[in-house]
Amino acid sequence: MKNRVWGTVIAMGMVVGIGLGLAWWFNAQTQSQAEQASSSSSSVVKPKPKRIVPPKKKKPVTPKATAATREVDAILRANRFVGTALVVHKDKVIYQKGMGYADATLQKKNGVNSVYQLASVQKSFTAGLIMKLVAERKLSLGDTLAQYYPQIVGAKNITLRDMLDMKSGLTLEAFPNKLDSENGMLKFILKNIISRPSQIGKWDYSPVNFMLLAGIIQQVTGESYRQYFTENIIQPWGLKHTGFVFNMAHSKTYSQGYQNNNDNNVAADYASRYPESRASMYYQFGTGQVYMSAHDLYVGERNMLLGKLYPQNDVNVLLAPGSSSMYGGGAYVYPSYIRVHGLAYGYEAIAMLTKNGQDGVILLTNYYRPNQLAQTAAIQIWNLLEAGELK
Repeated sequence: MKNRVWGTVIAMGMVVGIGLGLAWWFNAQTQSQAEQASSSSSSVVKPKPKRIVPPKKKKPVTPKATAATREVDAILRANRFVGTALVVHKDKVIYQKGMGYADATLQKKNGVNSVYQLASVQKSFTAGLIMKLVAERKLSLGDTLAQYYPQIVGAKNITLRDMLDMKSGLTLEAFPNKLDSENGMLKFILKNIISRPSQIGKWDYSPVNFMLLAGIIQQVTGESYRQYFTENIIQPWGLKHTGFVFNMAHSKTYSQGYQNNNDNNVAADYASRYPESRASMYYQFGTGQVYMSAHDLYVGERNMLLGKLYPQNDVNVLLAPGSSSMYGGGAYVYPSYIRVHGLAYGYEAIAMLTKNGQDGVILLTNYYRPNQLAQTAAIQIWNLLEAGELK
């Protein structure tokens, strides 16, 4: 019995030993073949790289046309509008489109982010900055002009409120032959300003009021108007398509200003560019030096109405009509909405907003035609919006 057990054990050991030996031999042969293959580059077969198929780009989704967008389109086409239009209802964009050419020579079209000069619309921001300083008790609307520019005739009888409402009796008719700074513009004003004390309290639209207000902002803050504007409006509100006209032509979304030389022809033929000299850029100090996109303009006007520049409790203090013209604090003020408007160098800017900032119509154009103002189309769209016909 013992002999059988030992025989079985020995037999199993031999089988295991033979198996291990064969495994060692096979492994050695495989390794040798692999080393021979690696020693000759011509015998290496490299696997083909898998082809990576890039994901298909999604096509931009074009908003579906609605009854409201079709109606706005019809109004803009009927008015031969060139520029960018924005319509907001209940704080939501319901229409946004660029039309016509930003540069006809380059066949560059206007888009939603195209930038345009604001012209006199800038006055509303200058007024807002003045109200900010009032809220900070750095000045008062009852301050007289004499406190800042005593050399102006009759300045003791003119208040900042008068200037904000265009009731100061001041005017400026001369234009400088040469100008290279805002401070130079202020010196020019002081030498050439016309003061009419008998007209104090009577409305007379005169940009020089806001040029002087911009100078007062510099005196009070110790900063340039541009710097103060940038720090309190452009930067905190993230306005990426806003700046001053000196650098406007370098913007990727720049729209060139055009004018129509034939008053009887309202078609956009882009035959005449409207140039602006460097001197005129300085001349528009505080009253027509800023450019914006339609969206940035909406955000800027809305933010002021919502108390993001100066306290909201002061909105109705600043925006109070000073005369039958309805002008007050840099805007035309009506019971439920405000309107700001500007014209300069081939550009026209028009913005209408409810006082709660929820509804707005913004039209910015780079093609000035005296017989086809963008303001006409803006008012037509506004009337439909407020009548509840654009949703």
